[in-house]
Amino acid sequence: MDKQHWSELREAGALSGIRFMFFVYKHLGRLPFKLVLYPVILYFFIRRKEARKASHEYLERLSKADNKIGASKLLSFRHFLEFGESLLDKLAVWQGDISLDDILFHPREEFLDCCAKGRGGVLIGSHLGNLEICRALSLQQKNTRINVLMHTSHAENFNKLLKQLGSEQISIIQVNNINPATAMMLKEKVEQGEFIVLTGDRTPPTGEKNSAPVEFLGKQADFPNGPLILASLLKCPVFTIFCFRSRNPNYRYEIFLDKFSEQLTLARKDRHSALSLHRQRFANILASFCYKFPLQWYNFYSLWQSDRNIPNANTSEDQ
Repeated sequence: MDKQHWSELREAGALSGIRFMFFVYKHLGRLPFKLVLYPVILYFFIRRKEARKASHEYLERLSKADNKIGASKLLSFRHFLEFGESLLDKLAVWQGDISLDDILFHPREEFLDCCAKGRGGVLIGSHLGNLEICRALSLQQKNTRINVLMHTSHAENFNKLLKQLGSEQISIIQVNNINPATAMMLKEKVEQGEFIVLTGDRTPPTGEKNSAPVEFLGKQADFPNGPLILASLLKCPVFTIFCFRSRNPNYRYEIFLDKFSEQLTLARKDRHSALSLHRQRFANILASFCYKFPLQWYNFYSLWQSDRNIPNANTSEDQ
């Protein structure tokens, strides 16, 4: 039987429960929130068998290349706890409780140069780390508008709450697929100097034809073509963006912004090979950050193809 697609998974947590957690954070603070978080996460850890299996599979893949990481049940529970704290981070950043002083920015000169020139672009992120922290980019550049493309139907409860806490400089655009009308709308936004944020590590709900395999952490996994095709259509600078809870004691978060391409070109005659190259480039970049921030991976569903193993598990070197 085929594995269930991530977009078909039922959202964990009713809106009332999420509101309660936010109430605890807002009125009692972060420490009481974390105390309440433990039994909540334990409940979901026990009840969500498929998520536990996905966590263990991911940690096992990492441990094959780096035995310091391990793949125990305790580590998997810590993985769940990290996800719980990431929900708090989302609420905190949308409420404005995170300032620029809390964030360590890594190379971003080329991004700032784009902003200064009024140019827009594409930011490709992932479900490693917390993309909500990208709101800090709009805080840093007052005239910069961020448009986040996401498939929100599987997480409607949480996104309802985020929308109520939203910023005028952040726009969430729900998409199931990119059609010509969507592409034209996004092109207009980029030409006006706005940025499009989307993820490059989840296959689209529209099916396998819009994705293809890459080597990721030593095994084949399907990654989407859509972000790369969209970036080529928009004819603009493309960056990768990763936002993590910081290991630096002087900061709460770190944002890594790196130029992926000045302009992606997918010529018709070598379109397939070009897509394959860029998909693998992104997968290698993503893998390198997985080794650096292993527990901040929030893909709790089966990602890898079970019947196709690849030797040499360490893919942390970018091609």
